[in-house]
Amino acid sequence: MLVQTLLLVPLLCAAPPERVDLVFGGDVIPHGEVKEAAADHTRADSGDAGPARSLNNEGWDHVFGPIADVLRSADVAMVNLETPISGNPDARTAPLLFDAPPAMLHALAAAGVDVVSIANNHAYDQRRVGVQATWKHLSEAGLLGVGSGESEAAAWEPLIIEKQGMRIGFLSFTRWLNGARNPVDPETSPHVAYVPYKGKVSGSWQSPDSAAELVRAAARRCDALIVSIHWGTEYSHTPHPEDRKLARALLEAGALAIIGHHPHVLQPVEAYRTSSGRDTLVAFSLGNLIANQDRHYIHGRQMEADGSKRDSMLLRFSLTRPQPGAPVSLEGVSVLPVWIENNHYVALGRNRVPRHIQPVLLDAELQAIQERLLMLSTRALTQPREVRQERTALERRLDMARHRRELILRITRPPGSDVAPTESGRRPAG
Repeated sequence: MLVQTLLLVPLLCAAPPERVDLVFGGDVIPHGEVKEAAADHTRADSGDAGPARSLNNEGWDHVFGPIADVLRSADVAMVNLETPISGNPDARTAPLLFDAPPAMLHALAAAGVDVVSIANNHAYDQRRVGVQATWKHLSEAGLLGVGSGESEAAAWEPLIIEKQGMRIGFLSFTRWLNGARNPVDPETSPHVAYVPYKGKVSGSWQSPDSAAELVRAAARRCDALIVSIHWGTEYSHTPHPEDRKLARALLEAGALAIIGHHPHVLQPVEAYRTSSGRDTLVAFSLGNLIANQDRHYIHGRQMEADGSKRDSMLLRFSLTRPQPGAPVSLEGVSVLPVWIENNHYVALGRNRVPRHIQPVLLDAELQAIQERLLMLSTRALTQPREVRQERTALERRLDMARHRRELILRITRPPGSDVAPTESGRRPAG
């Protein structure tokens, strides 16, 4: 009896397995009509106690609303912030020159985002002062940024977050700067972490080999390192050959996962086993998370590729280890298909119809449509014209949602992939 009791003591005292759930989204782009969509849904108080205050972050809460539950379910959620936040309402913008209001950051934080990548080709859209202003507004919104800093060394400093006993590192860099450049002096502020493709480049930057060494050094400082990279060829579903080579080098150097963005369309999510036997992951492009591209697409009237810039996804996986000090591994990798809803033609053709641009979880959308169709089918066979019209519209919407979901999974989960789809909004079991 005493022996049995002694055997039970280690079992009762053993620490539970450590687990951290992560969710990643792609490019957050404040195109002009996205800003209009937010403004069309803004709500404010009466102003009785002073100036009227926004009740929903100037309508941006509405924009990110459909994906908020998934983002909040994660211990850490991260997106690519493809815009400066200058805080200047008179900042010059254009179709390829971005700026967004601080309210958008507050809405991202309210939706469950914790970390944003700020190393991308639009980082300098509001010049160097815009980079510095972005840091200030991120701090005020309670968001953490990675990929730029007051010096080159600071831009390459990993962000390390402690969750559930794990030290999780995030590193971010871009391969594009839209013709902008970092200062020549690596101590001059600001800097964006930059690894250009081959060619003549001015200002300070890192080569792929030196980036691998920086990843190696960062990986030694944490239990799991996630590297976010702005890379690839725009509008191509095929990863750039140089990026495949770089991904392997970074994973061999110690990264556990690579999260890619910039092409504005989806690319594959692939597993990679390193020479040391570690199981790692590279998602070459998560596509747009919110944008106004492909707004003219109408399902059934245009080629399916015409809607590819509205195909999106959230990538979810867990970091686990059986006990403190043990290696961290990836588990439960899954793709959540997302479609960027855009009522461009409705808003264009009818007066006073609000713009409606949102990332929609397709599994949740399919379930809602099917439930509504089921409810309508229980009504009398002789139905009013309005009900028949609603049924027709829902059936078309159902076909579109099924079709886009199939396309998303076909691109992101190539043959032989271990990556699984999941029901949107639900945490993986375990």
